[in-house]
Amino acid sequence: MNIDAAMLVFYFILFLFLSKFSPFIIGAIIIGFYFSVIIDVPTEFLSKKFNKKISRIISYTTILGLLSYSIINFVPTVINQGKLIFNSLSKVSISESEKIPSWVSEFLNNSNKQISNFAINIINKILSYTPSFITMTILIIITTLAVANLKWYIAKNSEKLFVKNPKKGKEFLKNFYKDFEKFVKGQVIVAAIIGLIVGILSWIFKIEGAFFLGSLSFITDFIPFFGVIITAIPMLMLGWTSKGILGLIIAFVILLVANQLESWILAPKIQSSNLKIHWFVLIVSILIFADLFGFIGILIAIPTLLFFKRFWKTYVLGGDYDNR
Repeated sequence: MNIDAAMLVFYFILFLFLSKFSPFIIGAIIIGFYFSVIIDVPTEFLSKKFNKKISRIISYTTILGLLSYSIINFVPTVINQGKLIFNSLSKVSISESEKIPSWVSEFLNNSNKQISNFAINIINKILSYTPSFITMTILIIITTLAVANLKWYIAKNSEKLFVKNPKKGKEFLKNFYKDFEKFVKGQVIVAAIIGLIVGILSWIFKIEGAFFLGSLSFITDFIPFFGVIITAIPMLMLGWTSKGILGLIIAFVILLVANQLESWILAPKIQSSNLKIHWFVLIVSILIFADLFGFIGILIAIPTLLFFKRFWKTYVLGGDYDNR
């Protein structure tokens, strides 16, 4: 291993260290990079019909608007729906009668209390994370807006990160970014389909906040596995307050259909062929990194795979730059 390869490994270990001990800050920066690439997708499509500057403005406004709308409405929606659920459950009390054994009525009453306490715990947990979410949102928007200059700055100064062969190092970073860009663009297609499915089905079955749920599904779909949990919290609550038990079941089925469609059809078909990495390897990598790093591990799992795939090809097999 030459000195440039060793330096790349050092930079990567430093990145993992920061990800472990400053997850919200690094996570916000990573999501900002994600969204900077996401914005390029509609920009490329719109630039075929409009001026490139106008296309970029429309893309920035749409994507950041959906991001802000989803995050700003998430906490109030969960709190308001939680209060409604808590109030309705706290009023329910099943008295003993000749038709219902005492142990059944006692069990149902205790279940109501436990569900109410669970709802309160969720609300308190979300409230405790609200300052971090606000900081993270601001950083995501700033990073997304600043990333064009940041990419230019890195491209201009990337050779300074290497000693033995700066041009090869710069080419490595360029190719790695292209790999990452390809992954995110594939995910945009998956996320758009899932967002439409959740939004349309919620509207068809008259679950309140269909547009919010569709937008949230689109935004959170860029966070593998954990994204569906974020969407599930307000969706199940809105299903309950909209149609009671039936609405809860409908919301659960919609989430299940969307998740299974993504896990077994869309993601393997689009991302596996796009990245040329087997879908099972992608899933296992996400699970391992989630276990090691928590929330941010989900974000960095696939980029890490792409990094080492490109590193192996460039510095171990001597591909890319050396073969030119």
